[in-house]
Amino acid sequence: MKLKGTITEQGYRKELQASKNRLFNDESTCRFLSIIKESFPAMKTAYILYWIPEQGEDIITFLVDTHSVITIELDRFDHQVEPIIEIYPFESLLKGFSKMHQIKIAVALDLATKDMNQGK
Repeated sequence: MKLKGTITEQGYRKELQASKNRLFNDESTCRFLSIIKESFPAMKTAYILYWIPEQGEDIITFLVDTHSVITIELDRFDHQVEPIIEIYPFESLLKGFSKMHQIKIAVALDLATKDMNQGK
């Protein structure tokens, strides 16, 4: 998908940049960052694509670099419970999503590509 600089894209760009900042700098997301780094030791960048807060856990989907997606389900209260981790290729995000989701994914990929090119 070709980006056009629309207001929708600009909104997603701000949201995604804030998500990256939160992931790398907020103590509340350090468990997620640790899991991502364990799964992808050479990771340079990551963006939160979707965050689903459930009653006792958080389910977050991240774009990692420009090639992978990881979904982590993490118990919010019991840190002893093993997280549920699913890893799949980026291409799996390109099928079956609405136009709005496709725009968000395209913006995330654009941001990640820029991060990869400048070394984060």
